[in-house]
Amino acid sequence: MCLTIAVIGVCAVIVFGLGLAATGCSLSKGTTTSTSTSVAHEPATTTTSESTTTSESQPPSTLKLTTTTTTVALLPGKEYERIPTTEKIVALTFDAAYDPSPLPAIIAALEDGGAKGTFFLTGEFVRDFPKSVAQIIETGFPIGNHSFSHPDFTKLTDAQMRSQLTKTASLITKAGADSPKPLFRPPYGARNKHVLSVLRSAGYVSVYWTIDTLDWETTRTPEQIEKAVLGKLKPGAIVLMHVGSKQTASILPKLIEEIKAQGYSFVTLREALPSSVK
Repeated sequence: MCLTIAVIGVCAVIVFGLGLAATGCSLSKGTTTSTSTSVAHEPATTTTSESTTTSESQPPSTLKLTTTTTTVALLPGKEYERIPTTEKIVALTFDAAYDPSPLPAIIAALEDGGAKGTFFLTGEFVRDFPKSVAQIIETGFPIGNHSFSHPDFTKLTDAQMRSQLTKTASLITKAGADSPKPLFRPPYGARNKHVLSVLRSAGYVSVYWTIDTLDWETTRTPEQIEKAVLGKLKPGAIVLMHVGSKQTASILPKLIEEIKAQGYSFVTLREALPSSVK
């Protein structure tokens, strides 16, 4: 009799234990994990929420993923290919990313000819050639932002574009110049609507050009540069040249006199662009 009772008791314990195990297994079924992730895709605001579910009918590695994304659109950017005017004014602009050796001759030509210029500097140029930057600052001519390392902005993320702008602006102001805002020239002239929107959110406008002298080409002659400018000269023209061009340094004194002979005067972009972008 006692033996029978003991056996019954042991069986009850085993059955009760199996019941707990079964209950534990049922609690683990259908477990849902929820992850909320804020995705920074500057300057647009993007929020992504994900819900991941596993079930007994799926292998552990099989996931059901549901994603919801909300994006806040950027405002349209601004760009100037020419100064909006009917007056006979022209803006000579000089991009600087490498060789500074022609700079003294360019500055001398501007000052001797009573002309003005606007300089667009990369951060690397500011870092590597502080004496040349000091020469530009001493003239009082405005300095715009030309990125840090001269990349194609259409191939960068928003954060990378902002980093290029911020690093260069910091170097320019530390060198003793005014803030380059709002003047930015895109490297290679590469830009699209999204790039222009990011620029606007960072406080910049894109300064393109009316006349490209192509003076960065080593085979370009001074006479070809002269012809390119005079052949397309018109009110409000923005002329693209480069600090590293020895051909530009050579032809600039003559070019300034020829432009003046046609009744044009010279302006900087900071003074000539609409006040709404300054």
